[in-house]
Amino acid sequence: MIEEIQLQEIKYYRPVKPPTLKQYLFRRAVAERMANIKGQTGVINNPESGKLIPISALAAKAALKGLSADKILQEHPEWEKDYERGIKEIKDYERKRDLHPR
Repeated sequence: MIEEIQLQEIKYYRPVKPPTLKQYLFRRAVAERMANIKGQTGVINNPESGKLIPISALAAKAALKGLSADKILQEHPEWEKDYERGIKEIKDYERKRDLHPR
């Protein structure tokens, strides 16, 4: 007896979770600080190891040193409002999508 194998296609939807406040703050701060050092070219001796590294990498290391969500929030308290507004927009969009199924 030979049994025939039957395959089933299963589709599922996994909603993407919005970032937490700390994730949002850190990502935004990193993006802004990296934009400030963009375009730096060349290499330099790393003072710690003595090896050649890109200037942009050394600048990025200096820009991100000691960076934490709490410090970012103290520097930019308005970003918390931006985060809450963004989360509200995401939830409103999801609610509208659920009301109008395809």
